[in-house]
Amino acid sequence: MVRTTIKALSTAVLVLVAQHGAPHAEPLQSTWKDLRKERPAECLAFLEQYLADPDCARQALMARMIAKRIAQCTSGDSSLDGKTITIAGYAHPFELEFNGVKEFLLIPRMPQACRHPPPPLPDQIISVEFPDGLDINLDPVWVTGILRVRTGKTHLAPFSYFLEATSVAPALIPDVPESG
Repeated sequence: MVRTTIKALSTAVLVLVAQHGAPHAEPLQSTWKDLRKERPAECLAFLEQYLADPDCARQALMARMIAKRIAQCTSGDSSLDGKTITIAGYAHPFELEFNGVKEFLLIPRMPQACRHPPPPLPDQIISVEFPDGLDINLDPVWVTGILRVRTGKTHLAPFSYFLEATSVAPALIPDVPESG
């Protein structure tokens, strides 16, 4: 009788897993540094020189001229593809709409050396889709969802990641490190 009950329970669990998938693991708490781990070694000096340019206007111009090389050097970390992550950043809407925003870019804190800094490197930008909608303000947020390595470009900036968000919650400014 006990064996029959245990076997029936085991079968029920297998059927549930087959129908609904394995139980979800806790999200991996990620940082912006984690997103740039797979930058090719031959690109490190090139990117460091680009990022160190103190002239913001020249850096923005360079970004347009060397966009292809930057894209090759910042294609994203394939080991994170398909992982459920939580990451803190700033939500930036695609358009001048700030209420009920369902698609936005998530970016790290930007250096304050420029009034209008160039966008972060593509592997430091996540294109986010959040079906519930988000009211965007200047405060940082924690975003949780499934991360995909998927390069793309908006009229604002190119990106290396796409995230299907399941939740967005307020974050504190110290939770968001500076881009790099």
